[in-house]
Amino acid sequence: MKNKYHIQKDHRVYAIGDIHGYAETLTRLHEKIDADIAVRPIDQVTIIYLGDYIDRGPNSKGVIDILLQRQKDLPEIKHVFLMGNHEEALFNKFLHDPNGKRHDWLQWGGVEAAASYGVFIDKNQTQKEQAEYVAKELSKALPQTHKEFLQNLELYHIIDDYLFVHAGIRPNIEIEQQTKQDLTFTREPFMSFEGEHPYYVVHGHSATKDHKVDIRHNRINLDTGHYNGGPLSCAVIEDNNISIIDTQ
Repeated sequence: MKNKYHIQKDHRVYAIGDIHGYAETLTRLHEKIDADIAVRPIDQVTIIYLGDYIDRGPNSKGVIDILLQRQKDLPEIKHVFLMGNHEEALFNKFLHDPNGKRHDWLQWGGVEAAASYGVFIDKNQTQKEQAEYVAKELSKALPQTHKEFLQNLELYHIIDDYLFVHAGIRPNIEIEQQTKQDLTFTREPFMSFEGEHPYYVVHGHSATKDHKVDIRHNRINLDTGHYNGGPLSCAVIEDNNISIIDTQ
């Protein structure tokens, strides 16, 4: 698809939607991206991950391990990691106050994420006891490199005419005025907004019902519901053109 938005010449961006703990699928998508780069080499490559690396799938720990190793092994590629609402819920809320605002993180797929780090719930405990136990044990089980990864996630990233963000933005509000809640959790009125944004918005967070990338004139949604049977999807952005790679 061609549109009026551009990225500078000799720069290609790969933007990857919500992974949700599926390490094997992420590896397959990386293989497809690497093959594309090999066939169509270009001066500058950036890979942007739109957040929600963890929860629901079987190997949240493996996903973060893969991302850290890939960044180390491929220094010629710029890797950008954005914060999703699941990382925000775990690292900035649940671990600090397991019975506070995000006490429900375990029900978001946190049980599976904790298990990938070797922390398992005791079904004989109350929900309050489970939350306190998991928060305590997971804080100890998380490698320091994973804590630093989660701590350093970006809220958004701008490249030329494109804005990359996990959930979206509040329409008609300056980017600098958007809150963390806006950028990691928002759905409406962003999803139904038909007007122009200052940038073309590349986002995830709201899984498409048909498991297909949703391309609009003002945004593109790359969350194709991989945790619910859809593929893991990636937008390839070069000049004024957007194409799709997925694991279907």
